[in-house]
Amino acid sequence: MKRPQGFALALLLSLLVRGILAAPGMQKVEYLSDSILEKEGRYIRLLGGAQWVLSAPSLALVTDNIIIVFQEVELKDKTKEKLAVAYVGGDELAAKHVGGLYVSQTGYLTTVVDALGNGAVLKLADGSLLSIPQYDQYDTGWCLPPYRALLTGNKMYLWNLKKGKRVWVNPR
Repeated sequence: MKRPQGFALALLLSLLVRGILAAPGMQKVEYLSDSILEKEGRYIRLLGGAQWVLSAPSLALVTDNIIIVFQEVELKDKTKEKLAVAYVGGDELAAKHVGGLYVSQTGYLTTVVDALGNGAVLKLADGSLLSIPQYDQYDTGWCLPPYRALLTGNKMYLWNLKKGKRVWVNPR
């Protein structure tokens, strides 16, 4: 049996992985953070040189931040497929790498479930609390939870995946 090609497979996997990525707690993932250098329809080129095709056009602007989360999923036939989901301009889109090099990092996919003190402290789905320095509280105070987030591997920064904004955090 021949597998679906291109974005038919990516869209199918995207729908499948939404449930996996939305799992409560924290999930260790690989990710790429960059800025959009050029875009035309579904095609985007990042400042770092990597080129991607998204499953749908995005309303994001050139210079906007983009986070691409890589997830390995196991299909019913026990084969593993690597899936890339781009968070850009408020959208969550399947992405396919089509050229250039990129360097991924390790992080933790999570959900911010509560904001205390107008964004001074954020509570994550696994129950952990993060303090936000005063100068970044503006960016966290107006985002009403729940929302998907990516905590960097060194746990120094938290990305709001819906807004594409990064804040400095201190574990409590």
